[in-house]
Amino acid sequence: MANAQLEAPLKKEQEFIEIGGVKVKKDSNEHRALLQEFDVSKKYVFQLASESLPLEKPVIDARTNRALPHKPFKPFQNLIMTSQIVWNGGRVGIRYYDGCESIFVSAQPKEKDVIDQLIVTTRKRNFLNGKMVVDGYERMLLLYLSICSWNTDSIFRTTTANGIFTPQNSERIATAESDKLDMIEEAMGYAKNASHKKMLIHSAYLGIPSTHYDSGNELTEKELRTEYRKEASKNPKRFIESYGNSTLEIKYYIDDALLKGVINNKLNPNKAAWGKSSTVICDISGLKTNEAISQRLFEYSQSEEGEEFLIQLKAINE
Repeated sequence: MANAQLEAPLKKEQEFIEIGGVKVKKDSNEHRALLQEFDVSKKYVFQLASESLPLEKPVIDARTNRALPHKPFKPFQNLIMTSQIVWNGGRVGIRYYDGCESIFVSAQPKEKDVIDQLIVTTRKRNFLNGKMVVDGYERMLLLYLSICSWNTDSIFRTTTANGIFTPQNSERIATAESDKLDMIEEAMGYAKNASHKKMLIHSAYLGIPSTHYDSGNELTEKELRTEYRKEASKNPKRFIESYGNSTLEIKYYIDDALLKGVINNKLNPNKAAWGKSSTVICDISGLKTNEAISQRLFEYSQSEEGEEFLIQLKAINE
């Protein structure tokens, strides 16, 4: 039979490229890491990843006899110039010294006395008050800082390394701050324009009290909306995500009905029923608290047999 046996297609071999004395797979993360460019006209900032914990007792200025302000970072932290990273599926060593042509230990001089001398003559780099600034023309140092395991953002970190510093990417920070401002504006728009009922329902979910703390008086619509808008500004992500949650309305209606006695279990503790007609809604055997009964009623409202209950619940709240 013609063409009875077809030759299997040859598997394309992965192309390797040598850069800086090491071989990497073409278009791999390793390849892209070694090809990254740094703007020689810019300065790159790195910041310690962990802030200092506040002292139990303040430090007093002997001259003014006043407490000194808490500094978020330790005043001095040296940079470790050697690191292990996960590279090409294995573990390799990298090292920086002034004038190095490669940061990979395997591509550096092998003579111990030569390496020792290069390390000794390398300028020490330190984090002062939590920050270190590196000029863009210091390519090898920046390459080391971008992939070493001490960098919390490095995708080549080993699992055992401590994250000591993080790059302060000004564009990334600006983008994150811009996104947060956009989210705040969106949440504030919802908070300003929500109907009174929508605000009541959503406020209950967010834990915003509907009464004044000291007097116990019910908050006016204006007072509640002020608190509602403040919550939108404080936690816009949670506000937006929960604002569009249609189940909050159902849960609110059920809780309100239980609170007002519109739904109760007075005639039969094992059955939830409409208060006026005593029409049984569903079985609540073994449930004692309103919270547990509310959850059971909500689950029932989401079932096929609870469709009629859901229609009635919405009808009495229109």
